[in-house]
Amino acid sequence: MSAPTSGLADVFDLESTGPDRWQGSNDGVRLPQLFGGQLVAQSILAAGHTVTDGKAISSVHTHFLRPGSTNRATEFSVDRLRDGKRLSTRGVDVHQDGRLVCRSTVSASSIDEGITHSRAVPTALPPTECVTLQELAEADGGLGEVWEEFSAIEIRVSPLDSHSPTAHSAAPPRNIWMRSAQRLSDDPLIHVAALAYASDLMLMATALTPHGYDIGQEHSLDTDWIGVSLDHTMWFQRPVRADEWLLFEHATPTAHAGRAVVNAAAFDRSGLQICQITQEALLMPAPSDSRLFLQTIRYGLAVPQGARPMISGWYE
Repeated sequence: MSAPTSGLADVFDLESTGPDRWQGSNDGVRLPQLFGGQLVAQSILAAGHTVTDGKAISSVHTHFLRPGSTNRATEFSVDRLRDGKRLSTRGVDVHQDGRLVCRSTVSASSIDEGITHSRAVPTALPPTECVTLQELAEADGGLGEVWEEFSAIEIRVSPLDSHSPTAHSAAPPRNIWMRSAQRLSDDPLIHVAALAYASDLMLMATALTPHGYDIGQEHSLDTDWIGVSLDHTMWFQRPVRADEWLLFEHATPTAHAGRAVVNAAAFDRSGLQICQITQEALLMPAPSDSRLFLQTIRYGLAVPQGARPMISGWYE
C-alpha cells in the first residue's frame, strides 16, 4: 500500500504505458476501497492527455462499478469516441487486475461564446473566519486516522445558517471551503482534476444531514453507516484554480431506499459559479460485522480468514 499523500502531484502523474493507456498511483488513504474522487480526477487526466487541440474539459460522468483496491496498480484506457470542431468526447475505463472498476465519459469543448449567467453565490463567512474540519470534529471524537490522511485538501466549514432557504434541499445547505494544500502548476487540466478530487470529499456526509448527522461528525458516520458512491457527474463552466479557496454549497434534495442524491455548486472567490456536481450514493446502517471489517482495513490489520468484504458485496 502506498503512503498517504500530502499533495496531489504524485497522484496526478500518470505513467504512459502505450497508445491511450496510462497507469496511475493511489493516494494511499486507508479506505476499504479506492477513493472515488481519485478515480474521477485520474480519468479526467487520462482523457485530457488525448485532447491536443486546445479544448478544455467541460464535463465528466463516472459510474463506479466495483470497489478498487488501494494496493493494486490502476490502469486507464481511453477510447476516442468523437473529435469535432468544437467538442470532443472520450470514454475512460479503469481496470485493476483485468477487472473494470469504473467507467467515465469525459467531454472537452472549445466553445467560448453564447449565453452566460451565474446564480448568486451563497452567503458564507470567508475561509479565514471558518473552522477547519479537524476543529469541528473534536466534539465527535475527532476525524480518525482515515480522514486525517486526506491532507491533500484543506477544508474549512462555514457556520450553519438555520434560516437559509431549503427549497432545493431536505436539510439546510452546508457551505464548505476547499483548496489544494499544495501549490499546483499552471496547467488547467491539473486544476480541473484537483477540483474533481476535492468534490467527492463531503458529499456522502451531506446526504445524512436530514437524518440527525452533520458535517464534522465523520467519526460517527464511519461507525454507524456504510456508504458507496454509485455515480458522479460534474459540469465545468469556467476556468478554475483549485489551489485557491473555492466555496462548495452542498445540498441533498432527495433519497429513497438508501439511494441519496447530493448536489454541490462550486464558486470561486469572485462569486462566479465554476462547477455543478451531482452524485448518487448508496447509504445503509452499518451492521456490527461490517464495522469490524472496516476498522480492520482502516488500521492496516490482517483481515480474518473467511471475512467477507462488506463493501464489495454491495456491488453484487
